[in-house]
Amino acid sequence: MNVERESSFECRGLPKHKLNQASAYINEHLGEDLSLEAIAIEFGMSKYYFCRLFKQLMGITPHKYLIQQRIERAKQLLKQKKITIADIAFQCGYSEQSTFTTAFRKAVGLSPRAYQKQF
Repeated sequence: MNVERESSFECRGLPKHKLNQASAYINEHLGEDLSLEAIAIEFGMSKYYFCRLFKQLMGITPHKYLIQQRIERAKQLLKQKKITIADIAFQCGYSEQSTFTTAFRKAVGLSPRAYQKQF
């Protein structure tokens, strides 16, 4: 049944290889001010259609996926301890350290500094 479901998604406009390209595009541009519209344009779709297809295939919205990937990158950078938290925030696409700290605490349950002290 899953095979039928997956193939029906492919017929709707976002084949699995395009989904992989979309997630790779997001990961390559984590440090930028990346909008849903920019991603959708990259794949020749409206942002609403892209968002719907992405969520059907991934189970989360592109925005949540973007936040999730930014937090994962931040975790990797925090383990290095050589980079300031403000620089990590910037490298992960946050223009303000406070916005980064709020998003990180919401996702991880710890502040970036507390997380960093664990390593």
